[in-house]
Amino acid sequence: MSEYQYYEFQTIDRPLTPNEQAAIRQLSSRVELSSTRAVFTYSYADFRGEPKQVLAKYFDAMFYIANWGTQQLMFRFPKSLLDFEEIQKYCLEDFITLSVINNHVILEIQFDEEEGCGWIEETDYLSSLVELRNDILQQDYRMLYLAWLRAITLDALDEEESEPPVPPGLGHLSRPLNAFVELFGVDDCLLKAAAKLSCDRASISDTTLLQAIKKLSRKECDTFLLRLANGQPHLPLELNKKLSEIITAPQPEYQPQRTIKQLFEAAEREREQEVIRQTQEAEKKRLKELEKLAKREADAWNDVEQFIQKSQAKTYDEAVKLLLKLQDLAIHQNKKSDFRVRLNHIHDQYSKRSAFIKRLNNVGLYHEVSR
Repeated sequence: MSEYQYYEFQTIDRPLTPNEQAAIRQLSSRVELSSTRAVFTYSYADFRGEPKQVLAKYFDAMFYIANWGTQQLMFRFPKSLLDFEEIQKYCLEDFITLSVINNHVILEIQFDEEEGCGWIEETDYLSSLVELRNDILQQDYRMLYLAWLRAITLDALDEEESEPPVPPGLGHLSRPLNAFVELFGVDDCLLKAAAKLSCDRASISDTTLLQAIKKLSRKECDTFLLRLANGQPHLPLELNKKLSEIITAPQPEYQPQRTIKQLFEAAEREREQEVIRQTQEAEKKRLKELEKLAKREADAWNDVEQFIQKSQAKTYDEAVKLLLKLQDLAIHQNKKSDFRVRLNHIHDQYSKRSAFIKRLNNVGLYHEVSR
């Protein structure tokens, strides 16, 4: 399998200037570039720039994937808008890290799969994930917790270590969060177990927001309006942050932190429950199909003979498949002896069709014809 690497960068807060686009083109003649996005793909070659530095200088988000198993997601944040201390609680060496470059904070999430990623589609990976940057700016840390869940399945960490704070809303993921789960392979049973201690996300009514707005001074209102008129980015975030300082919101009920060992044990219980659920669903489906088959049992036996008479490999396979269903129906109806009589008749009638008889033997039906 040949080597393959895919880099995708996007801007969120502002478009690239013509000079910035010209500088980015210098990194590779093969770049797919617009005012908001740059994609670099490589086979038997490497990206000439340093991805984190390129992100810090020009973009707000980056996604990287290589077919040997590395996946990387990075976001750039204005340092003044990020709660550095809270995010540090979710960081895990080699997997989830924060670094400061000039006036920006870079969040880096990276996973390495030993088995590799296999075939990689050239698609717009990052667009399904970019909204997660805004989530973090709004102090929604579900993505960080999901990344932590993925990381603990890839590293032999001390199982007595505790989980980070469980963010609200883990039981109801947004489309970008589901895209993160699917793309990075977060274990579904581990997520279900973790979500058991996640409360619902609180919402603030318009009435509460209006009451908080009325408490802003005239000068504060004028400043926000002026910045809005000038089209400054992140203004809603800054305004909401200011209003949240005024609003006295109820604090979520404290939930005790679980150890990694407890999470793994809970995930195993979820897995066992899922096996039981799938088995029950499969049984319901089987019984429903048997009920349908019972209503047309006579026609089904006629179909078996018509399949055999066509003397084709494909129709022999169809005949045997239908006979297995009829056997299942006979067992369900406690009429196995009646099934044997009819099967014996078919065996005797078509005993010279060796290809058909061989198929009966291969699935264990041949032994049913013994008197």
